[in-house]
Amino acid sequence: DGLYSDKVTAIIRELSCNAYDSHVAAGKKDVPFIVHLPEYNEPEFFVQDFGTGMSHEDITTLYTSSFDSDKTGINDYVGALGLGRNSLFAYTDSFAVISNFEGTQNIYTCFIGEDGTPNISLLSSAEKDVENGITVKFSVKSNDFKEFSNKAMEVLKPFELKPTLLNSSYNEIRSYH
Repeated sequence: DGLYSDKVTAIIRELSCNAYDSHVAAGKKDVPFIVHLPEYNEPEFFVQDFGTGMSHEDITTLYTSSFDSDKTGINDYVGALGLGRNSLFAYTDSFAVISNFEGTQNIYTCFIGEDGTPNISLLSSAEKDVENGITVKFSVKSNDFKEFSNKAMEVLKPFELKPTLLNSSYNEIRSYH
């Protein structure tokens, strides 16, 4: 909880940079990832990419450890320290990860265990004809909706290819271009 002075910005930056990096790895730099901003009818924040996806083994390793990264030593990627995924736990005690990887869709919940350590649980696994990629999502407190929208505009400004923003209430979300 004390690692990030601005938890919301850290979350948006981390998930967006991961999505960008996944698109780079998959050779899809020209494909925008998706950012969903929370609103009353849909109080979830999520980032969805169409990059490489992750195997079950990669998901369980990366989401339960710190200082472990699959991007270390590659200069084209934005992230590489292995700390960012912990940014979500600074805001919420649990979040969902959906991984589409090589014809299989795995849905996980990540949560803080009774001992205070990150845990992950596979909720479902199914064969699906969907594009590889990762979606990370969690519920946002209603009094934080505007903060997520405002901070997303700032975090996403430097991205050369702007992500697709989803949200039916905030018309101004397109103004970051």
